[in-house]
Amino acid sequence: MRRSQGLAAAPAPQHLVFAGPPGTGKTTVARIVGKIFAGLGLLERGHVVEAQRVDLVGQRLGETAIKTSGAIDRALDGVLFIDEAYALSNTGYSGGDAFGKEALQVLLKRAEDDRHRLVVVLAGYPNEIAELLSTNPGLASRFNTRVDFPSYAADELALIAESFLAAQGDSLTEEAAVALRTSWDLAVTHGMIDRLGNGRFARELARKTAAARDLRVFDRHGSSGVPSHDEVTTLHVGDVMDAYQELTGSIQPRPSAAPEA
Repeated sequence: MRRSQGLAAAPAPQHLVFAGPPGTGKTTVARIVGKIFAGLGLLERGHVVEAQRVDLVGQRLGETAIKTSGAIDRALDGVLFIDEAYALSNTGYSGGDAFGKEALQVLLKRAEDDRHRLVVVLAGYPNEIAELLSTNPGLASRFNTRVDFPSYAADELALIAESFLAAQGDSLTEEAAVALRTSWDLAVTHGMIDRLGNGRFARELARKTAAARDLRVFDRHGSSGVPSHDEVTTLHVGDVMDAYQELTGSIQPRPSAAPEA
């Protein structure tokens, strides 16, 4: 509309920072952002190219600039999504992270030069992302739009699991539904949900619950038996408990805070 009235065109789309624990939908939202920007005419294609340090950093001098530029070229007219972006600035390396620094320099230059054809999304844990931006003024100035992704609540985890099970045609007994809800409450209350992967944990718990059901039905009927439709689609409380124990057995709950005096 501005162009039709002889006015300056809308500015280029913003580069973004997605900060949050794993499994909270950062990659999914990046794909949605690409579609939105393409629908608005800000990007020609809106596709998403996903990358991590290994996709951008080479093993020999000169490789990094080529690999980083190649990833950016593939993302032109769309979104370059860099997960665990703080891995590009590894302070633990003796003498500094020369390869990571080179990748960041190329990224910063191309993010500016190709800003009308590219959206770069830096994603990762909140504290580490904040540290990366604080130590690199160039990143901080170009990536100044931050979207925070909070950990999922128990109700949200339940919706994810129910959607997954419904897509498979599975159903829960009343006791199993209570056990599943208790699983989400325990994982959230004990501070384990970020380490378990939030949405990925909800999906994996649903999948492993169905797998536990399949083993139980096989143990009952063997390879020659014919289970009923209800048997192969109904999840019991024991299935949920077995799956939860398998996924959380090696993760210790965080100690609760000491009560105030």
